[in-house]
Amino acid sequence: MRYGGILDLSTVDFPKKLCAVVFFVGCPFRCPYCQNYRLFEGGIEVKPEEIAKKLRENYLIEGVCFTGGEPLLQKLDELAKLIELLKDHGLAVKLDTNGYYPEKLINLIDSLDYIAMDFKTVPEKYAEVTGKNDSFEKFLESLRILVDSGIDFEIRTTVVPTITDEDDLIRMGKILASYGVEKFVLQQFRNEDVYDPKFREVTPYPKEFYFKVGKKLKEILKEVIVRFEGEHLL
Repeated sequence: MRYGGILDLSTVDFPKKLCAVVFFVGCPFRCPYCQNYRLFEGGIEVKPEEIAKKLRENYLIEGVCFTGGEPLLQKLDELAKLIELLKDHGLAVKLDTNGYYPEKLINLIDSLDYIAMDFKTVPEKYAEVTGKNDSFEKFLESLRILVDSGIDFEIRTTVVPTITDEDDLIRMGKILASYGVEKFVLQQFRNEDVYDPKFREVTPYPKEFYFKVGKKLKEILKEVIVRFEGEHLL
């Protein structure tokens, strides 16, 4: 497995759990506003047992969050082994994913406890944002898997001016509702250190924008959360 390190303790990356965060290296997308772009390449090769050993030595945590990069870019058998080792130690496992690998997701989903999947933008902008022509179709495949699984999950969007506006977000909410999704999260965009330097000049939407759009989305979806200087359930 190729990974970039471990954050020993987080209170925000796994709902209702203290967790460690494992950062995996590699991603098929090149979203211009990505803040983890240093994980596109590099890292070190380790075995699942090595990561599990480090995590089992952390007596403060209740769970582990896999993030990246894109965790599902790793080999399926190695991911499955790591999850098994963590679960055997009594740790819950959360996966952050962009949804590009539904064939791997469906093989792992029964062993996961929570999933957060990114919904980048409206369908016609998806390929431009991600750099992959089939990225929206893959997202929809993964979305169907999540809904059918019964697992606790959230769909989240980092709200970036020029990529998503109010009308886009409402359309996205309607798409999610049509699939039976209940939880949609609007995440704050930060422009300080992102992959495409041009997006460092993009002024983020103000906090009021998130709450205005969030209230409209609440008419469509059961649960809407705004993550902007904390987490706000609307």
